[in-house]
Amino acid sequence: MPDMLSEGHLKDIIRLELGTDLYVTPNTWAPSLYHDLVDEAEVQSYLEARGSGYRNGRWIGLAKSPKGRSALYKPILALVNRILVKFGGHEEAGVTRKAFDTRKVRMGNGSHGKALPDISIRATGPSFERPPKLSTAGIGFQDIASGFNVILDKDSDQQLDQVVQFGIYCRQILIQQPNRNFVRFLIITQSGVRLVHYDRSGTYVTPFHNIHEDPVTFIRLILGLSSTNESILGFDTAFEWTIDPESGRKVSGTIATLDEAGGLIRYKLNMDAPPLVRAGIRGRGTTCWTAFHPETGDRVLIKDAWRNESKGSEIEYLKVAKGVEGVVQMISFEDYRAETKNYRPASCDHPGSYNRVKSRVVMEHYGPSIWNFESRIQLIGAIKDAIQAHKKLYNRLVLHRDISMQNFLLGSSVEPGRRGVIIDLDMAVKIDRPASEIPADPRTGTRQYQSFAVLESSTGVQPPPPQDHLDDIESFFYVTCHIVVLFDRPGVPKEDIPKFLTKWGLAKEADAGVWKFLFVNKPLETSLISKYWGKPIVELVQSFKKFIADIHREKDKYSADARTSAKLVKRLKKNLWNKAAEHYAEVDGFFQTCLDALELEEINGPAPETPDSSAPSSPESSPTSPLPECSGLTGGSKRAPSFSEETMDDSDLPRKKRPRKS
Repeated sequence: MPDMLSEGHLKDIIRLELGTDLYVTPNTWAPSLYHDLVDEAEVQSYLEARGSGYRNGRWIGLAKSPKGRSALYKPILALVNRILVKFGGHEEAGVTRKAFDTRKVRMGNGSHGKALPDISIRATGPSFERPPKLSTAGIGFQDIASGFNVILDKDSDQQLDQVVQFGIYCRQILIQQPNRNFVRFLIITQSGVRLVHYDRSGTYVTPFHNIHEDPVTFIRLILGLSSTNESILGFDTAFEWTIDPESGRKVSGTIATLDEAGGLIRYKLNMDAPPLVRAGIRGRGTTCWTAFHPETGDRVLIKDAWRNESKGSEIEYLKVAKGVEGVVQMISFEDYRAETKNYRPASCDHPGSYNRVKSRVVMEHYGPSIWNFESRIQLIGAIKDAIQAHKKLYNRLVLHRDISMQNFLLGSSVEPGRRGVIIDLDMAVKIDRPASEIPADPRTGTRQYQSFAVLESSTGVQPPPPQDHLDDIESFFYVTCHIVVLFDRPGVPKEDIPKFLTKWGLAKEADAGVWKFLFVNKPLETSLISKYWGKPIVELVQSFKKFIADIHREKDKYSADARTSAKLVKRLKKNLWNKAAEHYAEVDGFFQTCLDALELEEINGPAPETPDSSAPSSPESSPTSPLPECSGLTGGSKRAPSFSEETMDDSDLPRKKRPRKS
């Protein structure tokens, strides 16, 4: 599924996601790669031969001082293809690699005009397929093994810009080739080559290596990034695909994993349902596949995800959730399928490069993402049941901590209790641990839906509040608002996304928190809500928003009065945590009231229209954010001033101040 974001928007996301402190590998690392692909003696023999284009210690086609980048494209493309022809290995049936000049290729099929790299290695073979709508060169992100960008030596210090640009390509490749574990690119100048690597732990780059003085490393890098062995390219080879030779498209596939007894099983992939992909590079990289049991034909959901090695496995929480209606049910689990530490130098000690572990879990099958709701009653019923499922999980002492659009599925039944399902317990935590071990942390969860308290914890608030059930309930509120504000009706999102929704997902933690504070504490702009939703849902949002605003004020009061974490925990436990059942019941009442009204409208027609927001009955606010990428990331006091969604910049954001005690 293509990204629904502009290139500028994507660059902002990638900068935020990957950070600016890039890891540069030791000089010795790139020359250590891909030694098994070609014998050095064979390479030396090639370099001495006439047709290689290498003479007197130089690749003779590359000018020492080219007039511009355009003078380098043709000779580098020819050089790459000569190397592939010589060392690329014997082509198997349906498996090929060839380099193409793709500077001017514009991508169709929803890719919003994003170009391919300067030179793309077009691939055919099991994990590649022809794009459904061919670009002018017949190449797309579905069928490139890697890509090379060409720059001049004088621009080689623009390291971050290069990483961000390749990040756009990488993001698309991970979406279109969802069984990838990592992606690599090359930057080539008239005298040097640099490898740029991306995986779920982030990115790193090698230093530039002189391609004239060390042609062997240059050749190995080209061969490694063009290999006909898909595991070398970074693919998870547990997937096996069948390609239609005429259309070039995948027509069937299987995925191997463990069954309930620990034996190997190959599920048949549902080719009519594309995988659900959490777009992005760094992070969990959650990908969900629908498949069928090879013998019974039962439908299952298979989830691949990458967790931080220091965190517990999702399996312990899935076991606790067994039998909880409205929470995903596990069939089998496979851990340590891959680790990102195996893709980088053993000496890597960069603070941002912590190891991530890939797991695969097989679950019972449910409906599609909540994003695919078909009616108001279906949506509200699904959210209501998911909140009640969250309560049941909480009663078993498990806090989800990542309530988001991506982690909601429509249930497989219209029966109450089964209309909505919570998935993805990667971020879950046991609440019988000491409160000090589960502080609010903006690194936990999805930015778009994080509570104000979680976002505010990034500012160094002391004492930091522990994360609790109310933070997750607040996330349910933002999910509800996101859908109601963004959609004019089922399947039809607004063309102009309200700015605050975008800021919820993309702004830095503190700024995202301020945008949410404004939304919760200023009057709801009902003009942002399509008439399709009607009075019952506007009133649901109003009631839910007032509940969240009241909780903000309560937490703010206890935090301001607490000198120590222990005192804060004692106050929160007495005044909020011991009332969890009341909180869930109150929110459930909002949804039940809404459902009752919607069902009456089904019988009697809609009630008179909601009054407009010029005379609000309670302090409110409004939502806005980017389309989810899987279709595919506050405290209260004074009332916030009105602001314009179109003209307000980050510099205009008011900074909420709260009293601190020393």
